[in-house]
Amino acid sequence: MIIGKVARILSDEEVVLNVGSEDGVKENMEFVIFLEGDHLLDPETGDNLGAIETVKGRVKVYHVQDKMSRARTLTYQVRGQSLDEWISDPLSLRSRLEIRRRKLQVYEDQVLPIAEDLAVRIGDKVRSV
Repeated sequence: MIIGKVARILSDEEVVLNVGSEDGVKENMEFVIFLEGDHLLDPETGDNLGAIETVKGRVKVYHVQDKMSRARTLTYQVRGQSLDEWISDPLSLRSRLEIRRRKLQVYEDQVLPIAEDLAVRIGDKVRSV
């Protein structure tokens, strides 16, 4: 597992991580951006189970340098109807697949306004998935 932090926010779809090839990062590796919460104790044994993680987003590395990496949010497919198809036949069930990229929630002074507790910030922890 590789642990690092968000070093810079380039947009609501792209970040720079403070880990690179020197840390074992390779292209196409996925990282989760998370907020570390309270530690939980096992109710039976009293053992520390670790900290609760709140996931803020997932990114995939597309460019690796020695000490940093650029990563983008993951994509997903949706079915959509082209405007031409809809105009020519508004009741048509024909559709096409669209690829969309997930967005990260970030602060306005860093990119966009959003609710504070889930906003991705410079310094947020990341780990490989």
